[in-house]
Amino acid sequence: MKELGKILVYFGGVVLLGALLAPPLFWLGQAVAARGVLTFLAETDFQKFFNRAVLIAAVALLWPTARWLRIEGWRELGLEPDPHWLRRFVAGFAIAALVVSAMAAVYVWLDIYDWKKRDLPWIALPRLLLSALVVALLEETLFRGAMFGLFRRSMRPLAALFAVTFIFAAVHFLKPDDEFVISAVRWTSGFALLPRVFHQFAEPMTMLAGFTTIFVLGCVVGAATLRTRSLWLGIGFHAGLVFVKMSFSKFTKRQSAHLPWVGEELQIGLVPVGALLVGGLLVWWWLRREERGVRFSGKPT
Repeated sequence: MKELGKILVYFGGVVLLGALLAPPLFWLGQAVAARGVLTFLAETDFQKFFNRAVLIAAVALLWPTARWLRIEGWRELGLEPDPHWLRRFVAGFAIAALVVSAMAAVYVWLDIYDWKKRDLPWIALPRLLLSALVVALLEETLFRGAMFGLFRRSMRPLAALFAVTFIFAAVHFLKPDDEFVISAVRWTSGFALLPRVFHQFAEPMTMLAGFTTIFVLGCVVGAATLRTRSLWLGIGFHAGLVFVKMSFSKFTKRQSAHLPWVGEELQIGLVPVGALLVGGLLVWWWLRREERGVRFSGKPT
């Protein structure tokens, strides 16, 4: 209970620090774009800077919180150095990218989505890949690394997995309302957004559809972390999924939604849940093959 209280303090600190960091991060982005570097930042709204500021705050407060909890290293969180980190990262990325790409192709074939007719943003792909890698690395380190490890210190692994995955899914719905416009960004603008971060909870059906998909994702990468005692397979899977999702949204436009099967976004609906379950089975199959290969070669994992 004492550790849980410290974790709650950590989350409160993340929100407050994120609200403080969002305005200067926004101003920095505008200044960089004005110099002709990363010009897309000039068109990025304040809400997205707020989301990134919260993520930066989560990483910045992670180390002092770990010291506060008297954690001396990753081994205390159930993780080990991974000599096969690159192979596992690439495998996770490839599996997720393949499964989500196949689902997206079916959507296009069924005319649920259409390709944009002109100005396909191929130049944006490197930036989207970098963004996907950063998001996956930070979120997996925070949720499957630090938080999952902390929960496993006082809970059974399966119970810890479901608890952390529930928090992971819920946090993804704490986003400011895009329709709330801040005309002039001031030092207090981050705090003005805080009451708006719960707006998605007013749409229970849409939230439930998206929540289920993210929950399944959390279970897949969490199970991979338990199996390998490493974050790299989960980081790769997470990054592959985010990269294809963001790229698909840039290259296509949605024509229709068919709830509960297909939602207004690529990750919403029962079809994405099924695709992620297939991805989880492929991860399990790949790990079984890896273990058999190690057993036959006689080399330790």
